[in-house]
Amino acid sequence: MKTFLVMLILPAAVFLTGCSALEEVSDSLSYVNEAADYIDEVNQFADELPAAAEAAVTDVNAKIQLEELLAGMQSEIEGFDQLEAPAMLEDIHNQAIEHNQELANGIELYLESIDAGTISSEYLSEIGLLEDIAVYDDLLNEMKKLQE
Repeated sequence: MKTFLVMLILPAAVFLTGCSALEEVSDSLSYVNEAADYIDEVNQFADELPAAAEAAVTDVNAKIQLEELLAGMQSEIEGFDQLEAPAMLEDIHNQAIEHNQELANGIELYLESIDAGTISSEYLSEIGLLEDIAVYDDLLNEMKKLQE
């Protein structure tokens, strides 16, 4: 009887363990894909920001578009921060959250300068907003390496 139970339980345990491993790989792939999409959004933001800031200095409509661009990035940051990272990528996700906080702080400073009427394209480099963005590609590469 014990042998019969072991023969039933052992394959079930192996199957469930295998399912768990497959689920972990699937979760990891899903997370990396979402992170890659997010980093593409960050890079697109970085590409659009300097021209938008330059135009906003002299054009009221461009200023409104700049505020929308900044608010949209804030929304993207909040969405990424809410993602559940798989255990193997949790440290990198936490690093991304730290960088997101720096980016969000820079965006907030820039929005404050717009509200105060002291908007300038030079302020982007003064607060280091674009430099904060450079680290995201490195984080994505780290995620992909850990996944291999």
